[in-house]
Amino acid sequence: MSSRESPIAAQRARNARLTAQAEQIARDDRAEHGLPELPVILLPANSRNTTELPEESRDAFLEKLRGTIAEAFSEAVRDNSAPMSAEAESARQDAGWALPESIPAMPDIIGASCGTCRGECCTAGGTHGFLHADSIMRVRAQLTDDGETVTPESLEARYASHLPTRHYRGSCVFHTTAGCNLPRSLRSNLCNRYVCGGLAQLTRALVASQQTSAYVAAADSVHLRRVALVTVQGARSLPLAAT
Repeated sequence: MSSRESPIAAQRARNARLTAQAEQIARDDRAEHGLPELPVILLPANSRNTTELPEESRDAFLEKLRGTIAEAFSEAVRDNSAPMSAEAESARQDAGWALPESIPAMPDIIGASCGTCRGECCTAGGTHGFLHADSIMRVRAQLTDDGETVTPESLEARYASHLPTRHYRGSCVFHTTAGCNLPRSLRSNLCNRYVCGGLAQLTRALVASQQTSAYVAAADSVHLRRVALVTVQGARSLPLAAT
């Protein structure tokens, strides 16, 4: 039997090492600011550089979108109260997450934590942005409810207007340094409802500790990239000198 460490064991060792580094940074910060014991959570880190959105990526997205819009327009406008898609429901269940009633500000905490990660999950969005027919049906229904006349051409133009000049290289066409360039109402069902395993862990830790603040660290496969104290007011970045 090979003595080489298995990928799972190596991943666990890597996570333990990076978490220990983050915990030391958190201890130093708590001591400096007189803070109580707070959870320390490790998230992935988007460490990509930005680039101009390639014309071929823009074209590929719009071509895919046209097909998705055509599929969505093959049915009548549906009631906007329809349940979440099976895809989004599955993503939420896989993450083991539900919005805790005991922490009303949890969406703000999640948003600040995602800002520390900078959207590693968004990198899988490529030239589709997770926009499937069920998401386009929802958007069409919302706009119709608002009194707009929605056509396939107007909907395509609306999405095209939000394509950024620059995005993270090789990531979703809408993924920028400011977050998603799409208004939340135009994002996919999956994007609006998905939380990663790290954020699910953060939620559970806050509920268990009865806190509304935590230290959130973001790491690539080797190094800590960012550590922040995340609160309902936002995130305060911490120096990484202790690593």
